[in-house]
Amino acid sequence: LISLNPKPLQSLDVTNLKIVNLGNYNNLGIKIYGLNMYMGEIKPKIHRLNSTDYESKIVLAACVLDTMRFRVEFMDNNKPIGFYFDFELKK
Repeated sequence: LISLNPKPLQSLDVTNLKIVNLGNYNNLGIKIYGLNMYMGEIKPKIHRLNSTDYESKIVLAACVLDTMRFRVEFMDNNKPIGFYFDFELKK
C-alpha cells in the first residue's frame, strides 16, 4: 500500500510518502523522475519503520506543464526491484 499526503499534492511543498507491506529490504531507495518532461531525479532518504514498512518526505519540483506525470521507482542497493508507481501533479 502506497500513500502520498497531504492531498491534493502540491509542487514545492513537503509530501509524506508511506509504503506498507513492501517487503524486507536492506538498502531500500527510491528514484522519482518525470515521464512527460525530464526535470532531473529526486532521491529522498527512506526511513525504515519495521521489517516491511517505510516512509519518506519528498518535495516535488514545479513544472510549466498543466499536468506533470511522475514515476516513483523502488531500488535495493541501487538496483530496481521491479516495483514502481506513477502519479500526476496538476497545476
